[in-house]
Amino acid sequence: MEAIISHADADGIVSASLLIKVKPRSLLYFSSSTLLHKTICKLLDFDLDELYILDVSPNRKTILLSSLFKKAIWLDHHRWEELEIPNNVEVFVKDAKSAARVVAEFLGIESYLVEIADEIDSNNVKSDEAKFLRDLVSAIKWRYNKLQVFKFRQMVRTLAFKGLNELEKNAENVKIVEEHTKWLNSLIPEILDKTKEFEVNGKKVLIFETSKSLPVYFVYEKLKESRSFDILCIFYRKIDTRRKIPVTKIEIRSKNEDALKIARAFEGGGHNSAAGATVNRYLSIEEFLEKIKSIT
Repeated sequence: MEAIISHADADGIVSASLLIKVKPRSLLYFSSSTLLHKTICKLLDFDLDELYILDVSPNRKTILLSSLFKKAIWLDHHRWEELEIPNNVEVFVKDAKSAARVVAEFLGIESYLVEIADEIDSNNVKSDEAKFLRDLVSAIKWRYNKLQVFKFRQMVRTLAFKGLNELEKNAENVKIVEEHTKWLNSLIPEILDKTKEFEVNGKKVLIFETSKSLPVYFVYEKLKESRSFDILCIFYRKIDTRRKIPVTKIEIRSKNEDALKIARAFEGGGHNSAAGATVNRYLSIEEFLEKIKSIT
């Protein structure tokens, strides 16, 4: 038996579709760097021959947890921290535009979906196909919330065995993308009005705080249209109802390596110019700015 854990974004979904086409009987789960340890633990009761982890970077805890299975294979394109890799864990990490490209190379296959994943994950969407897939993933997260995993599993198998066109001609998909786009556009004034501007070490830093599930790409694009900046930070504020604590999720975009430096200061990760972190408490803007003064 095999299982796949992939990132719950467009690149992760495409990556999973490439692998599921080759290994159609695999169990399929979605996760993130923050929740990966919990996802891996869910699979400990299964007698797995292989565990594949796609488009998610590990820490010491998750790399060790993956070694509890007979064989674990990590396929990723993020920048990893220095880790000791157990003997039964294989790592394929490359500096690629998308994890889908790494997966395709690992499998020795070619797919038009890789180009689409490249566009989306490098924030350079040009084709209608890439825009639709990106928007559909965002719309599903917005509409279905905790039930999104079931929709994503359907998406993976549709992409693998029928193709993107099958998703594009689905009337329900088209409708939720249109409704989601309308909702996003209604929030443009709020994004522009509530974004605060700071200067840190001669660099212009924009910070936008929200409790809404706004996609990073949308905030980034709308601010880029009207302002110049070196670093964009989006603070997602929420309450962890189970632990009854405030949580601050930070998404960072920058012109250089500042994004990754900042994310790692808060035990996060990602790419040089696109990274993120989750802080299990209320993180004030003042504390955040003071922290990044020494690393940017």
